[in-house]
Amino acid sequence: MGALKALGNLALPTQEMKSIAGPRTGLLLAAACALALAIPAAAQAAAPAPCPGAAQIIDASGDGHHNNTDVLSAWFSESAGSVKAVVEIKQAVWEPVHDDSNEAGFVMLFSVGGQLRYVRAEAPRPPAAMRYDYGTWSAAGGFVSAGATSGETIAGARGTVTIEVPAAAGAISGAKLAEPFVLTYDGISGGVPHWVDRAPGGVSPVDGNERGADFIVGSCSPITPGLPATTTSVALSVPARLVGGGKATVSGSITPARAGVTVELTSSSSNKIVATLKSDAAGRFSTRLSVAETTGFRAVAEQIGSQTLTLTVASMTRISVKKLKKNLYRISGTVKPALPGQLLLLKSSAYKPSATTKPSNGRFAFVLKKPSHGSYQAVFIPSGNRAERSTSNKGVVR
Repeated sequence: MGALKALGNLALPTQEMKSIAGPRTGLLLAAACALALAIPAAAQAAAPAPCPGAAQIIDASGDGHHNNTDVLSAWFSESAGSVKAVVEIKQAVWEPVHDDSNEAGFVMLFSVGGQLRYVRAEAPRPPAAMRYDYGTWSAAGGFVSAGATSGETIAGARGTVTIEVPAAAGAISGAKLAEPFVLTYDGISGGVPHWVDRAPGGVSPVDGNERGADFIVGSCSPITPGLPATTTSVALSVPARLVGGGKATVSGSITPARAGVTVELTSSSSNKIVATLKSDAAGRFSTRLSVAETTGFRAVAEQIGSQTLTLTVASMTRISVKKLKKNLYRISGTVKPALPGQLLLLKSSAYKPSATTKPSNGRFAFVLKKPSHGSYQAVFIPSGNRAERSTSNKGVVR
C-alpha cells in the first residue's frame, strides 16, 4: 500500500520529465499516471520553510544533466525542534535514471569546526525504500558514514527531499553550518559517484569554490530581549550578466537588521576583499564596483557569509574595414573588457579563419592581402573563461 501511495503522489509526467526517462523510468511514469487516475492521491505536506526566510542555496536550472538530480535550491530549516536540510529538485523521480545505476544520491554538505560533514538521501531502485545517512566527506576519502538518519520526499515538479540533521552531525544550538553546497549523483562505479550536479556551481565537487550561505542553528528562534544581537544570515544581490564589463551594483542585507555592522565583500577572481561596507539601520549595504571579468562575490558580516553569486561578464567586439591600397585591407577593432585572448577573423559562412591575432590593451588589427570580397566578422575568445566569447558586427571588403 505504501508503494501505491507513493505512486499516487507522483505528478503527471510533463514533456520535461519525459526528457529524462529511459525505458524503465517511462514504464514507472505510465504506471503512476494509471494509478493516479484510479486512486485518489493522498495530500502531501509541503517541505519545511527555509530559515530565516530565504534558501541558503540557489542554483541554475538545467546545469545538472538529469532533471531528477538537477538541483534548483537547498536550505536549512528548524521545525518540530530539530534541524532539517531540504533539497529542491527540478523534476523529482526518486530512483536512478541510468539502467546500470543502483542509486541516485542527494547530499547536503557543510563545514562544522573546519570539518566537512554531510547528510544524504539515496534513492535506490524500486521497490526498495529511500535511505538516509550522515557522516563526513573528503575528496580523497569520499563519503564516510557515521550512521542513519531520517527523511521524507515529495515527488514531481520542484519536488523536495527533507533530511534530518542530527546533533552528531553538528546541529547543536549556536553552531555554524558553514559554506553549504549540494552534490547529486546517479550511480557509483568503483566507489566513485557519477556526479550530476553541484549547487551552487557546476557538476563535480571540484567545479569551483562557490558556496551557499552560512546557517546558525537556532537562528529561526526569536531574539531574546536583553541579549546582544549578532548576525545570523547575510543575503546578497548581484547582476546576473554584464556586457562589455563596467560598473555593477552589488548589494544585500544582514539579519537581524542593525546599523553599523561591517560587511566585507570578497571576489573569487582575486581571492581578496574588494570592498568593506557598513550596514544601515535596515541592515542593508550596497556599493558600485568596476567588474572586468566573470566574478563570484560573497559577503561576510561577523563571520557569517552569504551565498557566492556569480556575475557573468560577456565580452563585446567591434570592427571596421579600411582599404589601404589596391588589394590591401586593414580590419581593425576593439574588445571590451580589455582581456587577453584570441581573435579569429571569419568570412561569412566560412568555418576556417582567414587570420588570427591577439588583442593588446583591447585593440587589434588584421592586414589582408588580396582578400576575397564579402562580409567578415571577428570572434573574440577570452583566455581562461574570464568572460563569454563574442562575435563582432560585419565588415565588408569590396
